[in-house]
Amino acid sequence: MTNYIPRPGRQTGQTISWFTPTTEFSNVCCVYCGVTLHGPCAPESDKEHLVARNFVPTGTMKSPAFNFIFRACRVCNSRKADAERHVSSVTLFNSPSRFESAHVNEIALRKGKSDFHPNKKGVLVQDAHENLTIRGAFGPMSVSFGMVGPPRLDIHKTGELAFSHIQGLFALICTEDYQDPLKMRLLPQEQFIWYDWYTYSDWGNPQAVEIAKRVNSWECLANIDSAEGYFKATLRQSDEGLFWALEWNQYLRLVGGISLSRMSVFEGLPDEGWMATPEGRMRQNIPHDTDSDQLFSGVVSQSE
Repeated sequence: MTNYIPRPGRQTGQTISWFTPTTEFSNVCCVYCGVTLHGPCAPESDKEHLVARNFVPTGTMKSPAFNFIFRACRVCNSRKADAERHVSSVTLFNSPSRFESAHVNEIALRKGKSDFHPNKKGVLVQDAHENLTIRGAFGPMSVSFGMVGPPRLDIHKTGELAFSHIQGLFALICTEDYQDPLKMRLLPQEQFIWYDWYTYSDWGNPQAVEIAKRVNSWECLANIDSAEGYFKATLRQSDEGLFWALEWNQYLRLVGGISLSRMSVFEGLPDEGWMATPEGRMRQNIPHDTDSDQLFSGVVSQSE
């Protein structure tokens, strides 16, 4: 009998693959739900790209861009694809890169006029703007004015996609042998913490800046800049758990952790500057300082 030698996956450029056309030689479990993909009773499964080529602008995933390819059951694959379609449409439509690249602008406009917003029945993303009313009073005089905001992301689809991306990276980093169910490491949902998200105009948010400072000294397990900067991800580790951050289409950043308990990195953060209004509250967004941006500045130490 030939002894099996565990493999981390086939690597082409920066792409790592656990997928083969033959199911029995691909990853044994679905990275997203953990269902067994080998054997006669296994569900149908498909080739899955952690970063879908249509999620980022066309042409940006050329080698040597990082990606992770594996098998996923069709139920999970379909659910993630639905979330990707929505998040891609809104993030690209709102991305500042539209004003810097005619190619990106063309893709954003095409997505905006072909994808319906899940929270606005029959409304295309390009027409799903938010109408906001600001009211205030100055002595005996009251004022009211309206503003038009950009299309908003559906929070459930956004959270689901973030969880899927971090599930994939967690499995890739922590799995010892993807063909052995006892040596595959999958991320349970109860350990996933999504703290907050920040649009491009608010990347200088005082809480986001403070979180980046706090985790700057943590051990960096992964720091990914792929698709020509349209997909970024980082994973860092300390005694209290893992910290993760994602950046999508140069528009949205999300941060969170992986732990069974509360993480102090998300506690005692600076005030964001919210002001009370008759309609609720509001605050001014703070652009980020590119010179001091530390969120994706980690360096992965090379094991000997």
